[in-house]
Amino acid sequence: RYDPDLWTDEYYFLNQPGQAEIQSDLFYDYRTNVDAYPTWQAWMQKTQPRLLVIWGKYDLSFDPGEPERYRKDVPKAEVQVLDAGHLALDTKADEIAALVRAFMK
Repeated sequence: RYDPDLWTDEYYFLNQPGQAEIQSDLFYDYRTNVDAYPTWQAWMQKTQPRLLVIWGKYDLSFDPGEPERYRKDVPKAEVQVLDAGHLALDTKADEIAALVRAFMK
């Protein structure tokens, strides 16, 4: 789960010069995200990239079945569901690094 003491890091980085504009641009751009899914899915179906999906099983921002859906487009995708939330890198950095290293071999 999320370490409540890490908010100070987020607060620091979000208060750097230019971050308000960057965050605003990201939020505005996110409105087109779902509409772009068919394009991304078609690309993945066509190219069949090597794919590592790392997911936090306590991520309340997304549907719990979502990580397995990647296999619909890329059947050989490696899916790893961790005991983590949305910000898995904050709490599972070592485990994720090991998974990425193994995947890159």
